[in-house]
Amino acid sequence: MRKYILVSVMVLVMTAIAAQTKPKQKTAEKVPTQKEMNAAMEEAMKGMSEEEKAEMRKMMKGVMPELAKKPGSDVAPFTDNRKLVPAKDASHINSIPKKIFTDADVISNTALLYSKLMAKIPAEEKAIVTNVMAKVKTGSSLMEAATISFLQGRNYAAISLAIKAVQAEPKNVIYQNNLAAILSQSGYPEKAIPYLKKLSVQFPSNGTVLHNLGYAWFSLREIDTASRFFAYAAVRNPNNPETKLCRGVIEELRGDPKKAADNYVESFEQAPNPFTENMTKNIKAEGGLEKIDFEKLKSRIVIYEYFKKDWIKIPALTDNVSAFESNMKIKNGYTKMFEELKDKIEALTEASNAEVDALMAKGETEFANEMMKESMKGLSMMSMPAVYVQKILDAHLVKWTEDYVKEGSALMENINAQEKVMTKIGDNDKCPDHDRKNNEFLAYANPIIRKFHTKKIEECRVWLNAFCTWSWYITGNPKNTIITECIAWTGFITEMYEAAIDNQFAIAKSCVNQNSFGVTYTPAPAIPNFTCPAVVSIPFGLDELRLSADAVNFDSNSWNIKQAEGSTIPNVTLSIGVDKNNITEPGKYGNPYTKTGNGSIITSGIGSEESFISLAKIMDELTTLSKIPLDELAPLDPSLLNNEKLNRNDLNNICNAELARNILKEMMKTKCPGELPLKKTRKPKFEVGLGKLELEPIFEVGLGEMELWDEDAKAWVNSKGDYRFEDGFTVGLGELQLEDVKTNGPQTVITNGLDVPGKIINFIKDLFN
Repeated sequence: MRKYILVSVMVLVMTAIAAQTKPKQKTAEKVPTQKEMNAAMEEAMKGMSEEEKAEMRKMMKGVMPELAKKPGSDVAPFTDNRKLVPAKDASHINSIPKKIFTDADVISNTALLYSKLMAKIPAEEKAIVTNVMAKVKTGSSLMEAATISFLQGRNYAAISLAIKAVQAEPKNVIYQNNLAAILSQSGYPEKAIPYLKKLSVQFPSNGTVLHNLGYAWFSLREIDTASRFFAYAAVRNPNNPETKLCRGVIEELRGDPKKAADNYVESFEQAPNPFTENMTKNIKAEGGLEKIDFEKLKSRIVIYEYFKKDWIKIPALTDNVSAFESNMKIKNGYTKMFEELKDKIEALTEASNAEVDALMAKGETEFANEMMKESMKGLSMMSMPAVYVQKILDAHLVKWTEDYVKEGSALMENINAQEKVMTKIGDNDKCPDHDRKNNEFLAYANPIIRKFHTKKIEECRVWLNAFCTWSWYITGNPKNTIITECIAWTGFITEMYEAAIDNQFAIAKSCVNQNSFGVTYTPAPAIPNFTCPAVVSIPFGLDELRLSADAVNFDSNSWNIKQAEGSTIPNVTLSIGVDKNNITEPGKYGNPYTKTGNGSIITSGIGSEESFISLAKIMDELTTLSKIPLDELAPLDPSLLNNEKLNRNDLNNICNAELARNILKEMMKTKCPGELPLKKTRKPKFEVGLGKLELEPIFEVGLGEMELWDEDAKAWVNSKGDYRFEDGFTVGLGELQLEDVKTNGPQTVITNGLDVPGKIINFIKDLFN
């Protein structure tokens, strides 16, 4: 066991050291000093025994400089959040048009921007634009290439291609939003504002548009204006991590670090990442991060379902003494099944251990060196959020295990005590009296036992799926150590299922000889294939970018757009939708999203059933509109306060969000055993299977088995939350909409995020003058 503990601790050591690395210098690559490396290692090894520390030092010797060379490890820390606010630029503020853009203005202004841009664009990025334009002309493909260019630090190519996407489809609101977002993030917010003002008129309550407009004003240091837009965006979409960060910085500027800290911690809850942690530490509020638990996190991270729901079906025994023989057949059948299952788990464990055992036999020094080498291969700085997730998972497990043991013991003690009371033999009891009392006890005890175990098994199942998913992202699977851990946990959850069946009572009928040795055969379930690493493909139109343990950048894309030297992924949030006319809001309605930060990536909100946004949740969010003071809404339209009820658009957005989640879940696949997907190539149509996109019930409205009229929605609603409108419209997947997904792929919407000033490579100050 000790060797596996060392491997786990090694991850924490490498993570701490990664945080100590310095930015690359233009002349030479600077590695951390020995003092910095020693400090990082000692910090990571707190709580270890002296023997373990000695072994860890031996393992880490000589490899720290190699770690510093890992892509993404060169992100510079910052120490003052207030310096994230750029200097005020009065000339650019004064250059912003006063009028609201029309569709015609969008066309003419976009053409003007393109002509000025192409006159000064760097040759290397102009070649990217030329290459893409030679291959495609459709707006969806152009925006896809623009988004990838943006993530790769190719800002001018991104602006150019986004402009061409808008020109290809001038009325496409997603493309207009994304062009504006890229302009703002590239250092030209004054050119973004006209597009965003136009969109804010079209979609006055869209949280993404409101946030991006606030960010553009923020980038010009128009803090009061930005604050109003951020405040309203936060009400419209409380799930947006970027809005919380921006509001936090504004609170710091206003001298309220407590409110700032609250915003940073809430943002970290939505999407754990190094950038947000850096902001939290800068105001000495990192203690708030330690309070985040798995219950908050599980609906906000991607979780691959290695263990499906009801992996083993817990049988409900018949709570009657007359069914004793059939009940015992069921229990005996499961006992035999568990014996077979445990034999399989033991065989898998032995096979999984073989490689690391053989390595251990060569001696501790060679074991340490080889394990470090294998771990270094898999360590991905892009997946640094996995370390935060893993720490939260570990802390949750300790508390959960304690509660499980205590609650289980208390439950059985109480039931055993009740059995003595309920089945107490009376002086004149006959056989029918014994049977009656036993039946009453069975009807009392077994449902409680099943309910307890069902709840605890489900909690363990979700945790275990998350553990196995995110373990892959940290260091891959050096010498099958991750597989071994997941197989070991399979044994644990198997024991839980066994207890759920064994704890149920089967009592024989009094005064009758009954056979308790019969068997009803129950086949053993398949053990999940842990050789399949959880791979998340992030879709951009018809292209897919892969996030896995060995992903060090996004260079493996269909356009062959390489990351710009010296650049890192910008800090943004990318929400995924399926409707080309809908500017999705990250997290709202259950829309899945990807958050980047300090060169790392976390995929959020597509993993567990809790990510489904309920009717009550959305109603709560809409109701909070009335709590915002009118002066905070200026210059926005106060009439929006009346939008407190779900309408058809809200319901359609809920369905679209579930469709997007289901698409992403289907993309979390890899070839097995243990093979990562081949490099993606562009597909003529996005692969969408109708059968895999059927909507599950996503509301819980507490209605009976009937349809009731919802006056506000002007529709009939049933107990499953299905809405049927008078004109025949049903909340579902329209054929046209699904065809749109097949042809254009999922739609990516960019939400701007805070970043360190001066991050843009080869910034051209007077580009559009």
